[in-house]
Parts: sequence; C-alpha cells; structure tokens
Amino acid sequence: MRTGTSFARDWQLIKVARSLRRHDVAGPLVRRLLVDAPPGLTEGIAAIAGRLGKENGTALLAHAEERFDPPTLMEGLLLTWGIPCHSTGDADDGVVTIAIDGDGAAAALQDTFADVRVAVPYLTGYVRALQPDAVIEAGDGGSMTIRFPSRGE
Repeated sequence: MRTGTSFARDWQLIKVARSLRRHDVAGPLVRRLLVDAPPGLTEGIAAIAGRLGKENGTALLAHAEERFDPPTLMEGLLLTWGIPCHSTGDADDGVVTIAIDGDGAAAALQDTFADVRVAVPYLTGYVRALQPDAVIEAGDGGSMTIRFPSRGE
C-alpha cells in the first residue's frame, strides 16, 4: 500500500479490478463498422485483416523453431486462441487437415476476431504465411478446412 492512501480506497480499487471484464473497444468498433459499412468498406476491412494475418504468420514463422511444421503451428495457435479444431492425417501420409467446426467455433471466432468476416481473411493470411500451398475452404458460420500438403522434405 502506498503512503498517504487509505485502506478503504485501496480495497475499492481491488474490488473494481476484480469485477470489471477486460475492456475491449476494438471488437465492438469492428462489429459496428461491419454492420453499418457499405460493401467497399467491408471488403477493405477484410483485405486489411488478410494482410495483418500474413504479417503475424510471417513473424511467428521467423521466431518458431525449425522442427515445428506449419500444421502444428496453426493447430497450436487455434487452440491457444480458444478456437475448437481437430487435426487429421499425418505429414508422412501427404496431407494434414485442420478443421475448424462444431458448435463453439462461430462463438470462439467472434470472441477472438469480433466478426467472422475478419476471422476468415485473417486466418487465410496466417495460413498463407505458414505454408503458401495450403488449401483453404471456408464454410458457413466461420467453419474452415485447411489442408497442408506434405512439403516433401
């Protein structure tokens, strides 16, 4: 406790800090922009999200250990962000597939990205940075399937 402050004030600050959720202005702002936006602005926001995803994926790849393969990096990121996904296949078999789907996928994408219209291009950019020849199929409600072909190394 600092000198010159009261215990009651400090206790109130602790109670406020515990009762308030993380303050997020960007999420509601993006949601409102996308709801009220003309088509050109929506496309512009999606393009920016794609470029940002590619930049962030490139940065991750630069710092990742060599033994991490793109599917493992992508699956780890999705799980860390709380986005439900499952992986099938094996790099030795030729293709690793990561599917983002299920009941919680749309809600998790919205929590992480504010809107699916931001999530899909961002994740697409990220995947392109990790492995340019990956095949991405976007479905309804934010579901996605990402296929990582073997690099033949």
